Amino acid sequence: MGKHNKGHRYGESYSEIVQLSNGSRVKLRLIQPSDKELLRDGFDRLSPRSRHDRFMGQKSELTEHELRYYTEVDGIDHFALCAIQSRLVSRDKGLGTGRFVRLANSPDIAEPAVTILDEFQGKGLGTIILERLLGAAWERDIRWFHFELLADNLAMKRLIQTVSHEEVRFTNDGGGCVVAVFPIPEPERISIEPGLLKRSPLFRAFAQIARSDVRVRSRNTSPPPPPE
Repeated sequence: MGKHNKGHRYGESYSEIVQLSNGSRVKLRLIQPSDKELLRDGFDRLSPRSRHDRFMGQKSELTEHELRYYTEVDGIDHFALCAIQSRLVSRDKGLGTGRFVRLANSPDIAEPAVTILDEFQGKGLGTIILERLLGAAWERDIRWFHFELLADNLAMKRLIQTVSHEEVRFTNDGGGCVVAVFPIPEPERISIEPGLLKRSPLFRAFAQIARSDVRVRSRNTSPPPPPE
């Protein structure tokens, strides 16, 4: 985590308590190398459907290589935060994570991913994490989020109509996948214009992804193969 800029709000010392729609209080902080067991435990708590949607297939466990990739991040090109429920008499419980990975050939574009435990979905945690990702991205000069989307023609047409915006870019990669690039709303505008985030094409795309109308083929947010 040596690349973190100490002047960033979402730098090494970032930590805050947020309240969800059900009244639960949750701690947000950056992911640390020591969080491997927390991440493994959170993965074990995901339903098979949530694992399938996040990893695009059946997956029973996280490998040591994956745990290193997801927790040993530089904070600039690969940024990651976690949501935690603190406990007095047992280990803290991980409730969700959010991250983005900068595209190597496009430094102002990154691929995001948000994962929430099934029991905490629909309580506003995903929206809170997304908003923090946007703030962290702006601090790191990232202005666009990139997705590779899989869906049947009808679902993709519905998505494109829903998020129609002059700045949203859709291209076909020729392999059955649509590449979508969304502008990131400016964090300062989000804070002074109530509802701006939820009106944004990016948020509406996330909402349809969460409903599994379309699926994300995650490349940059998935670890490369381990060395031979």
